[in-house]
Amino acid sequence: MTPAQVRHRRGPLLPRLRRAAHAHLTARLATVGLVLVLLVLTAFTVTGTVANARAADEAQRSALVSSWSEQAEESLLAQEDLADELVAEPDGETRAEYEAAGEATRTALRELGAVPETDHARFVAGWLALHDRYERSVEALLATAAADPAAAEAFEEASVDPHYDAIEAVVQAEADRHWAAARTSLADMGRTQHVLLVATPAVFGVGLLMLGTFLAALTRSRRETAAKAEENRHQALHDALTGLPNRTLLQQRTGEALRAAADGGAPVALLLVDLDRFKEINDTLGHHYGDVVLVAVAERLHQVVGREGTVARLSGDEFAVLLPARAEAALRIAEEVHAALVAPVEVDGAFLGVEASIGVVDGDPGLDDVGTLFRHADIAMYAAKGRGLGVCRYAPDLDGHSAERLRLLGELRRAVDEGELVLHYQPKVSLPGERVEGAEALVRWQHPRHGLLFPDAFIPLAERTALIRPLTRWVVDAALRQCRSWLDSGRVLRVAVNVSARNLSDDRLADDVAELLQRWGVPASCLELEMTESAILADPARARAVLERLAALGVVLSVDDFGAGYTSLGHLKNLPVHVLKVDRSFVAAMGTDRSDALIVRSIVELGHNLGLRTVAEGVEDRDTAERLAALGCDEGQGYLWSRPLPAAQFERWVDAARPVPTGS
Repeated sequence: MTPAQVRHRRGPLLPRLRRAAHAHLTARLATVGLVLVLLVLTAFTVTGTVANARAADEAQRSALVSSWSEQAEESLLAQEDLADELVAEPDGETRAEYEAAGEATRTALRELGAVPETDHARFVAGWLALHDRYERSVEALLATAAADPAAAEAFEEASVDPHYDAIEAVVQAEADRHWAAARTSLADMGRTQHVLLVATPAVFGVGLLMLGTFLAALTRSRRETAAKAEENRHQALHDALTGLPNRTLLQQRTGEALRAAADGGAPVALLLVDLDRFKEINDTLGHHYGDVVLVAVAERLHQVVGREGTVARLSGDEFAVLLPARAEAALRIAEEVHAALVAPVEVDGAFLGVEASIGVVDGDPGLDDVGTLFRHADIAMYAAKGRGLGVCRYAPDLDGHSAERLRLLGELRRAVDEGELVLHYQPKVSLPGERVEGAEALVRWQHPRHGLLFPDAFIPLAERTALIRPLTRWVVDAALRQCRSWLDSGRVLRVAVNVSARNLSDDRLADDVAELLQRWGVPASCLELEMTESAILADPARARAVLERLAALGVVLSVDDFGAGYTSLGHLKNLPVHVLKVDRSFVAAMGTDRSDALIVRSIVELGHNLGLRTVAEGVEDRDTAERLAALGCDEGQGYLWSRPLPAAQFERWVDAARPVPTGS
């Protein structure tokens, strides 16, 4: 081979060698680049995974903190309710429930302190000490109710609610603090994910297709982690049964709404909705039926409120609605909610009646205290329930939710036991003739500090607690004792006693009446029990069963304030009642208002057509008495004859003014 040939052959070879070397270098660079890409990808993957894992762990810890916080809050609420019941009527079963609720609270606080990777452990002793002070305050309150002087003095220096509020504030603060940490972690995770999404395409470059599998896996992992974190967050802030926001989330949104309103934003109103007699559905039919009812209630609330407000389930049968509305609009929506809940709920072919008591409160300008807003709504709700209003707006004069209210209940229990209650009697006279047929017994409280208190000052308090039973029993006992005295002196007078809706739902009422009739040897026909239409309609089926047992004893049953309520003729004709009392509002105006006169006449005729006696209350002048007699009304009661009088004065009035039936 000549040099020329060599040069000819060398010429093409060098470029090939150069190209091969370049290809080799490129391959090596590509390999190195791929390795670098894999290393960078690995680093990003590890970083993202660690960040996601930390965020998920923080979210799970926060869910755990929220769970134990909610359990602590629920058991605290149970303790507060049971403390009220113990004050009203101490008994072993309620005491056991109260102590179980206390142990549940302590367990929840300890578990809260045991949540890993938190600083709760060093606060547990302080939380338990707060709870112990709360329980000691309750014990002092119970001692006060039992009229223990030493405990009463201790109670004057202690207050139940501040300790309770302190524990609740601690529990809520821990939940809020950890949710703040969870949101921070989730935000960090979001930033990490954003970096991954932006940087990954640049890092992958040409190797994007080669690393597609890794990217898909990373994306899937990211989505699963984010979904899990969101699921944990949703579970911690929403009710599992209805899917509605829970108390924690509602309080957060309420705080935000109040702050926005203070800055000139939309007004704030809160509706607190408590289902009436829901416990009976659970106890009688089972929790499955109760769950279906709760879901149906949630759907109806959403239908009424729409997207304008937040519907939340707070606990058990208690719901709330947060609205960007002023008081008038909030009241209108509350009425719509109340009407929507009246329709029965069908469960497995059974139609269950659901009603509610709704408290309405609107945020005052400058109010940023969520706790105060909720407390006012709670007070309004209890007023609606206690007065049978359905819907009630908060007003300052309703605010009896304080240690003073608990003290008054304790004093009322003592008053029942120590003879501070007295009965006054207002006569009932026949029409015409004005012969004294009987008297209505009206309870008064001779309070050592406040003087003589009328029923409206303490009966509503008793009706909201189990104290109404011993109070009613005392009144019936005292009235029958007086009736026995009248019989022994030759006076045959019927004595009437008022009973409440809570009495009519108590199966023990008939047993108590039978026992007291036997104790005093009074004929059952001498005892008349008066109940309002609203009391009967609070639970018609149970009320009818109780009334039938009373009627079987021979007790006279009377429907008080007839015409002012909503008793249907269908209900009335099936009730074992003997007397209709015409509401005083119609009687007072029958002389000047033709419509009221026609109503009174219709009620009298209706009563007679049903075989019932009729009594007109609120008779204050002679002309009204004569009109009633002309209409055929059987009896009258009112200031025309006498105001309610103590027993001795009543007897003197009777002996001086009117003839009285005798046993002969």
